[in-house]
Amino acid sequence: MTPVATANPTGGFDPYEQRIVMGGELLRQDRVTEARAEFEAALEVRPGDPKALGLLGLTLFRLSDFQGALPVYRELVAATPTDPSLRMNLGLVYLKLGQADEAIDELTHSRDLDPSQTRAVSYLGLAYARKGEYAKAYQAFLQAGQSDLAREMEQYLTPEEREAIVAQVTGRRAGTPSTPPPMREDAAPAEPTPAPAAEPEVEPEVEPEEEEIHDLAELGAEDISEEEEAPAAEQVVEFEAEPGTGSMAGIVIEPAAGQSAVSAAVESAAPSAQVAKAAVRTAAGAEPPIPLSEFATRRLIRPEDGDHAFEISAGGVLIVRVDGRIISRTEGVIVSGGELAYETATRRVRGAATNSPFAGDGRPMFFVTGVGHLVASPLGEHFTAVNLDDDILYLREDLVFAFEEQVRWENGNVPGSNEAINMVQFRGHGAVAMRSHRPLLSVKLAPERVLYVDAEALAGWIGRVVPRLVQPAAGGKSSAPFVECAGEGVVLIEEQIGEQTGAHPES
Repeated sequence: MTPVATANPTGGFDPYEQRIVMGGELLRQDRVTEARAEFEAALEVRPGDPKALGLLGLTLFRLSDFQGALPVYRELVAATPTDPSLRMNLGLVYLKLGQADEAIDELTHSRDLDPSQTRAVSYLGLAYARKGEYAKAYQAFLQAGQSDLAREMEQYLTPEEREAIVAQVTGRRAGTPSTPPPMREDAAPAEPTPAPAAEPEVEPEVEPEEEEIHDLAELGAEDISEEEEAPAAEQVVEFEAEPGTGSMAGIVIEPAAGQSAVSAAVESAAPSAQVAKAAVRTAAGAEPPIPLSEFATRRLIRPEDGDHAFEISAGGVLIVRVDGRIISRTEGVIVSGGELAYETATRRVRGAATNSPFAGDGRPMFFVTGVGHLVASPLGEHFTAVNLDDDILYLREDLVFAFEEQVRWENGNVPGSNEAINMVQFRGHGAVAMRSHRPLLSVKLAPERVLYVDAEALAGWIGRVVPRLVQPAAGGKSSAPFVECAGEGVVLIEEQIGEQTGAHPES
């Protein structure tokens, strides 16, 4: 096959592309030394170019020039530190050079960046074995499915050590999340939670001006008050290959006479070759297939990696982490993990639990207990998570998605007519997650001023805001109910989708 160079707009040939295409063709023909010269020439035209560097690094690997490949991959990783393939290749260079500590560091980074890559885990096991950390090597080989390499590590471990590692690895694989209860409007409420001890009453700083604002005016005042034994290794692990014949992408384990499987695996280990595809031409305006590792990590969600109770992740999904008990909805939950139990939550009024389900619009809240996580889709809407630090937040009930148990909360409403707006008050310390059509707007409410908010747009408020639902006397769309807000604080507004009605008083 004759390589084809790319013409530049002036009618000549781009010398960089010419070198890359020529080098790629020579590499495919296994004319590695000649390919190296072409890639080095391409770097003279474009110093530091990642495509040429990646191809040069691969070529140096093919030539077993690991000392020469080391600065190449260091430069690539420094330019793109979040690329798991580059991290893996650099770790493999260190492994080939016998620098186990550096190899472990880079391969650990690669594994953490892309958990789907078993090659990095296998190479990590080789690095641990080279360092003499046989328990960690055994665990890595089991996780990567390298049965014969795992067997070689068994001779350095006690039966108890092997059993503990096998139980740990298989336990992670076998963990099955509990299934959330069905979403039913007629779900039976849970037994009421015992009411917390009453707090001492404190007179509110500002008395409501209107007598009929009794519910949320009172709410806003200060007076709110034995495990199974782990199975043995022989019972759990099923080895697929006979000793000495196992293989994986990049490793062929065929030990020579007197050679260990680990030594054979290190000798045959090869870097990620995806950079070689960079030399293959793509039609103008077309997109080639992306590497699988890039596809796996482009929108990767890591529910077990963080410490926050709530976290907004790729695609706008909400991660809810449970360690004990949390209150959450379950509609839109697309993934769950761990050991979780669900119990229908009930409303809380003036510090006491009621028999009424906490279920606005037929969408119940649940007490979720155990250790695990939920991943909820925004369902075309927008998640927001906020942290309270001895703050007071009022939020419309249908916007509340989840909150931590340590946050004190009460159910109430905006009084003033029969069309009450159900609200939830949060106070104290902890996190609250909400799901709204769009990110909420906030409007400052100054003292001795009044705001009139469309009742459908009112999302909540922060601070000492006194609300009152008002029904205008006139009819028509312009006379939709509105909320009169007095006091001081910030009023939260949810932008409505579709026609707006406008909020203003009419006599």
